[in-house]
Amino acid sequence: MIIAHIDMNKGAIKLLSIPRDIYFNGRKINSAYSFYGIAELKRELSIITGLRIDHYAIIDMYAFIDVIDLIGGIDMYLYEPLTDPSYKTFDQGSWGTLNYERGWHHLSGVQALRLARSRATSSDFARAGRQQELLKAIQKKLNSLNVSDAVTITKMATTIISKTQMDLSLKTAMLYFFRFKNYAITPVGVLSTINVLDYAHQKKDDEETEEEKCFRQIGGSVVETKCAEKVEGQYILTPKKDWNAVRWYVRQLLNG
Repeated sequence: MIIAHIDMNKGAIKLLSIPRDIYFNGRKINSAYSFYGIAELKRELSIITGLRIDHYAIIDMYAFIDVIDLIGGIDMYLYEPLTDPSYKTFDQGSWGTLNYERGWHHLSGVQALRLARSRATSSDFARAGRQQELLKAIQKKLNSLNVSDAVTITKMATTIISKTQMDLSLKTAMLYFFRFKNYAITPVGVLSTINVLDYAHQKKDDEETEEEKCFRQIGGSVVETKCAEKVEGQYILTPKKDWNAVRWYVRQLLNG
């Protein structure tokens, strides 16, 4: 999950990645969407980060491939090599495993998806960083196409919107494109164990912990009245201090 914050004063679109393993309201944050839908996910992300979530866009893996191929692929610089023997690949009629050296790469939709998904030999946090760089590469490619006429933009936007779920109309999406297409996409970070989060392997217990009770009270009214059933040993991320510290850290990132 990536939050895009448009900074009108600095002409920047700041990207902040939110790990799916954050444990909030008695469950991992990504389950809020699968259990209750986008409205509940937006509400919980607002509580965690202190930000108002105005709009959303959801894209699945196959649509992601189509969108990248639609614009003719993208050019992306890898700051670290990425080798993942567990990730099987099929290129030009031959099977292999994922292997990208440090440096520039021209990526098709399938190749871009590999970088967006692989984490076995890096981490979920490193993967989030690559996803942010992919968005920068997509913006750069769109701007390089010099598609300034409304007809071309309409055709492209119609195709892209048909492959995503979002609460923006075609007209609004086009207005946003023209207004913000030259804003610098600026990755500001990933909430992780390097900064404000800590990790644990949750233990199954009949009693709720005080920490879980506290989660349910944050932000006023909460949809659930009982925490989701705990799973023995699941990997979870919680604040090193508390959620106020997380919200403070988010503000510092977005304020530069």
